Amino acid sequence: VTGVQTCALPIWRLRNLLVAAITERDVGGKASLDEVLTAISTFADFAICRHLEDLYAQMCATHGVPLGEESGRAQKMIVVGMGKLGGRELNVSSDIDLIFLYPEDGETAISEEGQRGLSNHEFFLRLGKRLIAELAEITEDGFSFRVDMALRPNGNSGPLAASLGMLEEYLMVQGREWERYAWVKARAITGDPDDIAQLDHIVRPFVYRRYLDYGAINALRSMHAQIRAEVVRQETRHPDRTTNVKLGRGGIREIEFLTQVFQLIRGGRDPGLRDRSTRITLRTLAKRKLLTDAVVQQLLDDYTFLRNIEHRIQYLDDAQSHVLPSSLEDQDLVARMAGFPNRDLLVVALNEVRTQVALHFDTMFVGRQATDAEGKSAEGDTAPLLENIDEDTLSSYLAGTGFDDPAGATQRLLTSWNSSRIKSLSDERRSQLQTLMRAALPMIPRQQAPCLATRGRLVDLDRKSTCLNSSHVSEFRMPSSA
Repeated sequence: VTGVQTCALPIWRLRNLLVAAITERDVGGKASLDEVLTAISTFADFAICRHLEDLYAQMCATHGVPLGEESGRAQKMIVVGMGKLGGRELNVSSDIDLIFLYPEDGETAISEEGQRGLSNHEFFLRLGKRLIAELAEITEDGFSFRVDMALRPNGNSGPLAASLGMLEEYLMVQGREWERYAWVKARAITGDPDDIAQLDHIVRPFVYRRYLDYGAINALRSMHAQIRAEVVRQETRHPDRTTNVKLGRGGIREIEFLTQVFQLIRGGRDPGLRDRSTRITLRTLAKRKLLTDAVVQQLLDDYTFLRNIEHRIQYLDDAQSHVLPSSLEDQDLVARMAGFPNRDLLVVALNEVRTQVALHFDTMFVGRQATDAEGKSAEGDTAPLLENIDEDTLSSYLAGTGFDDPAGATQRLLTSWNSSRIKSLSDERRSQLQTLMRAALPMIPRQQAPCLATRGRLVDLDRKSTCLNSSHVSEFRMPSSA
């Protein structure tokens, strides 16, 4: 990679040379997984920086230099690498997940005749579009990288580029739990150091909470369930391709989830758990005694095995695939590249590894109390779900629980739950509040304090309680006795 950075060949041709060299070294047993991941990730950084440098100069020549409205400084685009690119663990044939940011709003400064001024927002929108086109352009020599922008604020419906102020407001008001997971690996590839420091100041409190955030387990478990459901649908449509080494049961994603749940739970208090690399973070978990040395070593070995198989699948056609090919001939080829005599022995080894990973994943994510769709748990019945519940059902439940005025309590509870203040909360906050209400309602009749007063303080939360502010709800925790 260091050598190609000074080469005059087009970037897409350099990529072909690099991938050919990586393939030869990897399959020949000369390269470690770390060498493969580092080489392709560093090359992606180089390609982004090289394309962006040329395009920025062209844009400035046409429209002038973008200046900050408050600082008056020249503005540079901050290209943020997400996912495996952010963690410097990119696949040999992978999309690169990017987010485009710029420091401040403002306008370009016209310095030459014929330049056409733009707002900073429009300037960086156009620059972003051109950068994507350059990276993804398909030529007779191939392409640089496919680009995915779906992780930006508001996803594909959001603007292609956002100011740091826009990002901060979005994360504070609309940031969802899965986005915390995504931003764990975020890494600024380009940009002024001061602007990158400001970005870190914005993102860090969103991702890492000051308290031990055990709620992250449920969020990641829910995300994983959605991914698994989609994999099952794909496997149903294509029964001959059921071995997904990334998203399938016991796959790469489960190791990543298992690792990152510790980061989200404890990273606010332990900066050592904020590394973007899955492998480095696993080793830190062993040092912190959060996982045993034996478990960490097994997970590292399994991660290496699965990533190596993933790469050999991608070496076939330079395609972003994580599934064993349907062709028996291609399966045998993947097996031989991985050092197995035939596909049958590869599948045996693969199943053993996936079983091990799934066991560790289930210990963390599935070993907790499961709740069925009707809201009943292993510890007994809980209150019904408040969302879209009818008045008679709720009143009957409250009467059976021991409320002294079930009809009145029902009216007040439904009025509170359907109030505009509660409806304005995010889905995550409403879910958290519903969990609190359902856990607390059965306890009220058992309190020594007057039931009416206790009930009133609970069901009128929307009128007086400051905990309905999204940041406060997220930090509320039921006591262990509850």
